[in-house]
Amino acid sequence: METNISTNQLLPTLQVLPRADKLRIAQFLISQVAQEEGIDSSSVTGNNLDWKRDETSSAANTLLNLLAEEKQSGT
Repeated sequence: METNISTNQLLPTLQVLPRADKLRIAQFLISQVAQEEGIDSSSVTGNNLDWKRDETSSAANTLLNLLAEEKQSGT
């Protein structure tokens, strides 16, 4: 997919978004990358990741673990 906006233009806009929107965008991007890598997107967008405020760090660690497991299994 081609885009006309650069990362340098996008980042300042993302920085001013409310926390909930940032998390929604992060979840979207993670889902997109998982799909591109051939990983079942339900494993990274379903109940395996909890995007509650207090658990964001835990969710990131869970994602990293899921991605590592998928990479090791070769799927």
